[in-house]
Amino acid sequence: MQKSDDVTGTMEEVRGDNARDGMSRSVRSSGFGVAKMSDISDGIDRHAVPSGTGCVECLATGQWWFHLRRCAKCGHIGCCDTSPNRHATAHFRETGHFIITSFEPGEDWFWNYRTSQAFHGPRLSPPSSRPLMQPAPGPEGRVPEDWEDHLNNDESS
Repeated sequence: MQKSDDVTGTMEEVRGDNARDGMSRSVRSSGFGVAKMSDISDGIDRHAVPSGTGCVECLATGQWWFHLRRCAKCGHIGCCDTSPNRHATAHFRETGHFIITSFEPGEDWFWNYRTSQAFHGPRLSPPSSRPLMQPAPGPEGRVPEDWEDHLNNDESS
């Protein structure tokens, strides 16, 4: 794999690079854009731990979420833009922390709010997702029967 400010490669090459140094300089794969290290390094702290296993604000207010997102800078867990409350985006607007990653099992994409581009990023401090036993939408016991009628379908993060 090339080592420049604009590296591209296959997912196997990217995963190999991430395994060695924890973060590739940039990635283009599976329809994902190129993310230059200079564009994202201020938005990622690989050592920040997740704030919990569910959306912080939803848990505090008795609400529910559809999918979870993790702030790559501080570890804040918020709900996606399809969720009724969109707490991950609210966290970005309040803090300026502009990189998030999915906190869903099996998903490893990152999102840059500044560029509106998805990319594959580094491994962050574990855990990398909500517990497998935790349902989505969640949390268990708070999701209304007609939950699909409450989703925001105009944007998704």
